[in-house]
Amino acid sequence: MLIFLAGLRQIPTEFYEAAAIDGAGPIRRFLSITIPLLTPLIFFNLVLQVIFGFTVFTAPFIISGGSGAPLDSVLLYSLYLYQKGFRDFQMGYAAAMAWALLLVVACFTALIFRSSSHWVYYEADNEAKT
Repeated sequence: MLIFLAGLRQIPTEFYEAAAIDGAGPIRRFLSITIPLLTPLIFFNLVLQVIFGFTVFTAPFIISGGSGAPLDSVLLYSLYLYQKGFRDFQMGYAAAMAWALLLVVACFTALIFRSSSHWVYYEADNEAKT
């Protein structure tokens, strides 16, 4: 939220004033000014949250005591990797799982980066084209 707050504070008020003079309402100003100028921050947070989503460990570990109980309902991939490496001492298997996790996270991150040219607006790009 601090990142979004900082991003909102960086949007020049002149954009909102010009849109208000042109007759844009609050919803139109939000959709046409705020969202496009926040897309770099949305992109940054999306990448971080996707990586965090794949590697979440602390909450399932604390809730289940490291076992994934009850009925393996919180046995996420990272917790299973931890169990194989440090409970069952299958370090080779855990290392292979870690490499697989790295590749999956890298693929998802690459897809997000590849799609960013279609939906992330950079003000410098617009100025360079004119």
